[in-house]
Amino acid sequence: MNVSTKRIRIKLGSAIALAELLEDEAPRTCALIWKQLPMTGKTGHSMESGREVFVEVRKNLRPEPENRTIYQIPGDVVFYLKPILLPLIGRERPVISFIYDRDSQIRGPKGPIPVNLFARIVEGLPRLSQESVRMRQQGFKPAVIEKPEGI
Repeated sequence: MNVSTKRIRIKLGSAIALAELLEDEAPRTCALIWKQLPMTGKTGHSMESGREVFVEVRKNLRPEPENRTIYQIPGDVVFYLKPILLPLIGRERPVISFIYDRDSQIRGPKGPIPVNLFARIVEGLPRLSQESVRMRQQGFKPAVIEKPEGI
């Protein structure tokens, strides 16, 4: 890791993970997210995309296309507009989400959704995965995305 690489802390229930920002690949998205920290939001588990947990963020945040992908891997942290499915078709909300296991692809009603890949989890993914599964069964609580202490 580069000494100057910025990190974010993701708290989900009792799990804590650290993710490195991909500032070279997604500088505008990283700057936008960094400026908004800390963020607390309602969480959910995608039903159409596989092993994806998303956190709703401020409605005025809008991702500009940058470092886009439709192929996510475990540990990816992404920012995109999530379509709201029934009954309010045609609306969307900005979310930050992370992929916690294989065989996932962020999808909407018309297929894969291009997302801004802006960070990658480098510590705590196994615990975050366990907490994601537990919360999917027992109900989700708000998540916190913040700067690590000392920054």
